[in-house]
Amino acid sequence: MNKKQSLFHIAKRDTLPWYKAVLIRGSFRPFNAVSRYLPLAIMQSEDAGFFYHNGFIPSAIRESLIQDIKERRFARGGSTLSMQLVKNVFLSRNKTIARKLEEMLIVWLIESDHLTSKERMFEVYLNIAEWGPMIYGAAEASRYYFAKEPSQLNLAECIFMASIIPKPKQVRYCFDGLRLKPYYEDFYRIILDRLVDRGLISSDASRRHFNE
Repeated sequence: MNKKQSLFHIAKRDTLPWYKAVLIRGSFRPFNAVSRYLPLAIMQSEDAGFFYHNGFIPSAIRESLIQDIKERRFARGGSTLSMQLVKNVFLSRNKTIARKLEEMLIVWLIESDHLTSKERMFEVYLNIAEWGPMIYGAAEASRYYFAKEPSQLNLAECIFMASIIPKPKQVRYCFDGLRLKPYYEDFYRIILDRLVDRGLISSDASRRHFNE
């Protein structure tokens, strides 16, 4: 069994919640069948350097370790998209040092040996990410929240979906009546500003989407 086969042998897919949600329900979507704004919004929120780093951001891991030690608990993630993907596909959600070390080892194997492309990794990430209680994958999430295909999502909708990823089970607390709570409005502005500052959208597009 080679390294690639070994890695995929680790995951007992039929025991993982996203497996049934994505594959059995037929909601897998290729990368080019998702709005271009969704990966952009997620990267600005979670891991802007995803396509350029080797799976790790040393400064983020260091800061996370310092905060965890100070608070004597797992208070801060520090995970790249590569690390989140490995955790979701291969490992349990238990927050332990052993699981974190396993996560880092598998990321290192995938990234250092180039077992798959970054685009393929992101494609899988988009299809297995949790976007609410028992809502897995961009297709299911876009249908649930906006009654449309992920390819039809606009920028505002993509930023909203990116805001869910850190705490998907708390999505119900995003709203105060029909309005987003102040924290999420601030998050929306921050992501828009980052997209403009990095030349990913124009200022005109930012103003237009902010008023949607």
